[in-house]
Amino acid sequence: MPRKVGLAGGFGARYGTVARRQYIEIVSGLRSKHECPRCNFQTVKRFSVGVWHCHKCGFKFAGGAYTPTTKLGEIAARATRGLMSPSTLSTELDSLRAGARVAAPLILPAKKPRARRKKPAAEAPETVEEKTQEEQPADSEPATDN
Repeated sequence: MPRKVGLAGGFGARYGTVARRQYIEIVSGLRSKHECPRCNFQTVKRFSVGVWHCHKCGFKFAGGAYTPTTKLGEIAARATRGLMSPSTLSTELDSLRAGARVAAPLILPAKKPRARRKKPAAEAPETVEEKTQEEQPADSEPATDN
């Protein structure tokens, strides 16, 4: 019975299970598609180390080496939006330096991914002419005197 070979299959029995699992986690996240910060579609792929590119809207931006956003980037984004006081900011940066996890960002209303708009069907010129002909007799009714 053949063994299942995944992303770390090329390593064989070397490097230990923990290192292979970490490698699989990083590489699978790296190769998956991510959400674009501009158009909110799942079309962002890594262009090069730290450079991410949306294939739908063409937006190119800087991010982490393996993910489009980093913990430090999330803290900076919240600070620039004015959602943190300076004391909270310094506390979070100190805890990040110490290796603690970053507090979850404020829960904002979830945006639904935008669906592609369908182009409205253009009316045929014949139907427009028919409508105008139907309206003309209704407007030109003879006036009756009582």
